[in-house]
Amino acid sequence: MLNHHINYTYIEQHRDMKLKNSIKEKRQKKSLTQQELADLVGVSRQTIISIERYRYKPSLELGLRMAYALEVDINKLFYLDLDLEKIINITPSKKTKHFTKTKKFQDFKENDWKNLWIDLKNKI
Repeated sequence: MLNHHINYTYIEQHRDMKLKNSIKEKRQKKSLTQQELADLVGVSRQTIISIERYRYKPSLELGLRMAYALEVDINKLFYLDLDLEKIINITPSKKTKHFTKTKKFQDFKENDWKNLWIDLKNKI
């Protein structure tokens, strides 16, 4: 197991973590129109349009209803797109590995969350 020494930068951090979704892709795969999905989950077509275009972040309840209607795991439907180069300053050493790929919510390990929380508390 690799040990990472990570220094999190607090400045601009929230701008670099964006909630993304694959609703349009999953909806089209099931051959549903925006109106049909809206009817299934009990919202307007405009709400579906706004969510697909990232203008509106749905509530957890609506996200779960959408995942159920599309028959997909909610973690496959919604995920955080992290620009790790902007929010994480990784100090390289023999045991660290530099990574910049998008990390989905389910890929974040328990130690990642613990380290993030500890580092953020120390910065405040």
